[in-house]
Amino acid sequence: MKAVILAGGFGTRLRPLSSTRPKPMIPVLGKPNLQYILENLEKIKEIDEVILSVHYMRGEIREFIEDKMSDYPKDIRFVNDPMPLETGGALKNIEEFVGEEFLVIYGDVFTNFNFEELIKAHRENEGLVTVALTKVYDPEKYGVVVTDEEGKIIDFEEKPLKPKSNIVDAGIYMVNKEVLKEIPKGKEIYFEREILPRLVSQGQVYGYMMPRENYWVDLGTPEDFFYAHQVALDEIAKNNGYYTVKEGAEVPEDVEIQGPVYIDRGVKIGHGVKIKAYTYIGPNTIIEDKAYLKRSILLGHDIIRERSELKDSILGEGVVVGRNVILKENAVIGDYARIHDNLVIYGAKVLPWKKVEEYEAYLKIKLDPTKVRPELTPERCPLGLPECIYSKFKAIAAEKPPCDECIENQWLF
Repeated sequence: MKAVILAGGFGTRLRPLSSTRPKPMIPVLGKPNLQYILENLEKIKEIDEVILSVHYMRGEIREFIEDKMSDYPKDIRFVNDPMPLETGGALKNIEEFVGEEFLVIYGDVFTNFNFEELIKAHRENEGLVTVALTKVYDPEKYGVVVTDEEGKIIDFEEKPLKPKSNIVDAGIYMVNKEVLKEIPKGKEIYFEREILPRLVSQGQVYGYMMPRENYWVDLGTPEDFFYAHQVALDEIAKNNGYYTVKEGAEVPEDVEIQGPVYIDRGVKIGHGVKIKAYTYIGPNTIIEDKAYLKRSILLGHDIIRERSELKDSILGEGVVVGRNVILKENAVIGDYARIHDNLVIYGAKVLPWKKVEEYEAYLKIKLDPTKVRPELTPERCPLGLPECIYSKFKAIAAEKPPCDECIENQWLF
């Protein structure tokens, strides 16, 4: 039997992290999510081949497979989408390579669910599709499902404003090949928005609830990325203690650690550093004296200069943060960016390779963005920051006024 991993998406909501890597290659605790999926599939003897449906930055995925997964025991086939085909079009594109039934997994699903359970459940019902289901606190972000007593899905709605339940589509399916016959080839079609609802109306779709002990995260946004690390760190803490320090890491005795924390190989930490809960420090990172980190993710090879503070922030690879810098409120810094000394950055996204020499972010403040105009500049920053866009807006707006999208997404250009 074949397993299909849909790995062609752009990962728009994860930018700037996905600006330099495909979405399935987003790492959790230093390991690409694609590797977690492949390791999970390796346990299923019945699966003899994994099909990777790829498009965006497919060369990065191929290079990873050839370099890091060269000894993978199952065959791996690459199927390139000639254009963005979305989930339904991508499945149509692999039609000739699959058998009468096959497993489908979205490449941004982070889970320890045993896919073999879904295979078994599919063979016990009479449906064309069996959907893995899970319960979430925010169902309006997903495809919401209602099932009957026999497990048949009787209602399915993608991202509803008023969810009828908190049970959602987990992005893992067992599919009969005949489903693909009705999908036109070479067109952008969403499997979950256009194909599934039609099959549900025909009574052809069943659900299988993932066991409560399994975790599941859709790696769609930076907030989801934080949550995936929280889940992973909690899992490690259950078995291996409150914090993990990998081989080759240098951690002085005066460093304060409040777990769960994961310090990867080759990390060098200075004196007087404080590392608080749910922080991951990637390999070969340097943290200088008296820095402070809390609920932050550093992908690796980063440099944090002395007395800098990171809280609720994500750093890509090779980021350099200057002295006395403060990064807070879900700031996301792209790969190899440089943050100069003495800057305070709240909740902004910094593009890869960007050099930030002054705080020029268009903050997403708690005001209507249409009110952020040069002629309406208030005398004081509404967030209480010593320096912000308001003190410089008149000069900046004359040269490059921000569009609403820039304000909404808080980009640092």
